[in-house]
Amino acid sequence: MVKSVIKSIRSAAAIICMAAGILSVTAQSNKGKITPVESDEEAPPRPVLHYYDKHGERLPEPVLYLAELDTVKNVRPGSPYPLYNGIVLGVNFGDAIMRLTGQKHSSYDISAAVSLHNWFFPTVEAGVGWGSHTEKNDAFHYKAKPAFYAKIGVNYNFLYKSKPDYMAYIGLRFGVSSHTWDITDISPTSDLGKETGKTELLGQSCVSTYGEVLAGLKVKIAGPFSLGWNIRYRIGLHNSGGMDPWFVPGYGTGPLGFAFSAYFSFGEKKSKSEIAAEAEAEAAEGGI
Repeated sequence: MVKSVIKSIRSAAAIICMAAGILSVTAQSNKGKITPVESDEEAPPRPVLHYYDKHGERLPEPVLYLAELDTVKNVRPGSPYPLYNGIVLGVNFGDAIMRLTGQKHSSYDISAAVSLHNWFFPTVEAGVGWGSHTEKNDAFHYKAKPAFYAKIGVNYNFLYKSKPDYMAYIGLRFGVSSHTWDITDISPTSDLGKETGKTELLGQSCVSTYGEVLAGLKVKIAGPFSLGWNIRYRIGLHNSGGMDPWFVPGYGTGPLGFAFSAYFSFGEKKSKSEIAAEAEAEAAEGGI
C-alpha cells in the first residue's frame, strides 16, 4: 500500500516537472515579442511638425501642432496679399523712343491700376495722339490733329505670390478715340485725287474703337519707382466715318505696338508671411 502511494507521488512529481519545463520553453520562445494593442481612438493626438502655412508658403521655422490641420493637407492656391494692395500710376513714353527710329506718329498716355491681391490689376489709360505722313510719290499729305483717347482693361500678374517689385503679366484693353485729320496736297493723278476730284480734304473725323492683347514685364528700380515695357497686338473694331483713317490715337497705324513706361507704386502692403515673420521676431525679442 505504501509503495503504491509513493509510486503515485513520484508520477505526479514527474508530470509537474514536465509541465514546468514546457511553460519555461514557451516563455523563452515568446520573449521579445510585442503583443499587438488595439488603437485607441480616444487617445490624444500625437504632435505634428508643419513646414508650410495654410497658403502654401514655407514657414521660417517648423511649427509644432498637437493635431494635423486640414488647411495644411488641402492647400488652396491664393495670394498672400490683401484684397486692396495699393495703386500703380504710370507714364508711357514708348513712342518717344519709336520716333528715333523714324516713326511719324505719337501716342502718349498716363495710366492708373488698382492692385487686387497683387494678382489682378484693373487699369485705365488716357492720353493724346497725333501724327503726319506723306504718301509715296507725294500723292498726298496726311495730318492727324492731336486727339484724346482712353482705354480700360485688366492685367493678370503671374508672379502674384512674389513681391510686387516684379511683375510678368498679360492683359486686355478696350480703347476709343474721337479724332480728326486733314488730307492736303492731293495729286490729281492719285487714286484719291481721281476718286474725290479734290486737292484737299479738311476736317475729316470719326470715332474709332479697338481692342488690345498685351504681355509685359515690370521691374522695381528704387523705392516706389519701377520701369516696364509691353508688346501689344491691336484689333480694329469700328470706325464711324466713311473713310478709314491712316492713324488712330492710342492705336497707331498697324496691329503691333510697343509701350515703355515709368511706374510709381503707392500703398503696397506686406504679405501674410512677412507680417508673421515680423510678429515672431518681435515676440522673440520680447522674450529675451
